[in-house]
Amino acid sequence: MDDAIISRAGASPLDLALAAWLDSKSRRSNSAKTKKAYTETMASFQAALGQLGLALDSDPAAVATVAQAWAAAGEVAPATHNQRLAIISSFYNFARKRGFLIIDNPISRVDRQAVQSYARVEALESDDVKAGLKAIDRSSLAGKRDYALLSVALLTGRRLNEIADLCWRDLRPGRRGNVTLSFNTKGNKVMRDTLPGPAGQALLDYLRTFYGAQFGALPDSAPLWVSLSRQNYGAALHPNWLERIARSRLGVHFHALRHTFARSLEDAGAKVSDIQARLGHESLATTGRYLAALRRAENPHADTMAAMFGMEEELE
Repeated sequence: MDDAIISRAGASPLDLALAAWLDSKSRRSNSAKTKKAYTETMASFQAALGQLGLALDSDPAAVATVAQAWAAAGEVAPATHNQRLAIISSFYNFARKRGFLIIDNPISRVDRQAVQSYARVEALESDDVKAGLKAIDRSSLAGKRDYALLSVALLTGRRLNEIADLCWRDLRPGRRGNVTLSFNTKGNKVMRDTLPGPAGQALLDYLRTFYGAQFGALPDSAPLWVSLSRQNYGAALHPNWLERIARSRLGVHFHALRHTFARSLEDAGAKVSDIQARLGHESLATTGRYLAALRRAENPHADTMAAMFGMEEELE
C-alpha cells in the first residue's frame, strides 16, 4: 500500500481507501501504466469535485452530477467516457466492500454512452497489402526491418505495444524454417504465434543483417525492432515509430493491421470462434473449447494469409 499515505498521521478513511484501491489495482495488473492511468483519472475527478467544494464522500446525487459532466469533458469518444466512469466506479465499489465508505456508489446513477462496436474499424484489402509490401525496398536494412515488422503484425494481429515489446527471448526458430513469437498480452497472458516460412525468414534475415556476428549470442533483452537513427542507433524502437512505419508503408494506423488480420482470417475461411481465439478476446460467452486455441501457436490459416499478402516468394 502507498506508504506515504499510510504513514501520514491521522490519515482519513478516504485517504486509506484511495491508497488501498490503487495498491489493489496495481498488484492485480502488475502494470505501472495501469496504476498511472487510475491515479491520473482519480486526480482529475477529485479536481472537478473540488471546484464545487465537493469530495468523493459528498452527497451521491451531487457527485453523480459532477461525474456526468466530467466524464464527457473534451468531447471524448463513448468508450473513453465509459472508461472514465468505470475507473471511478471501481473505487466506490472497492471502498464500500472494504467498509471505508457507506454511501451508495454515485457512479451507478450516471448513464453510460452507447458504444458502437468496431465503429472505427479500418481494414486493408489484401491487394493493397500485397502492393504495399512489394513496394518496400528489402535490399536496405530499414526495408528489411519494416517488411518483417509489418509481416508480424499482419499475420498475428497483435496490438501495437505487444509487438513493440518483443525481445530476443520471445523468438524461437523452428526446425522447418518457421519462427514462433511469444507475446505478453492483456491480462498478463502469454500468447504464441507461429509465423509461416516466408515471414519467419524475413524476420530472421533482418535480425541477422542488423546484429551480424552477434546474432548467435544475443542477450535475452535484445530488442527485435531497433532504431536506425544516428541518435538512437540500435536502441529499441519506440512504439510511435511503429505507428509511423504503418502509416508510411501502408497508409493506415498500426491498429488497422489488427483489423486487417481479423478480416483476412475470415476471408481465408476461418470460423468466428477461430478469429476470436487468435485475437485473444475473452468474454462470458467464450466456452472452454476455445481456451486451447487461445494458447496454440499454430495458425492453420497463416500460410494462406501469407500467400494472400504476397509473402510466398523466397528471399533473394
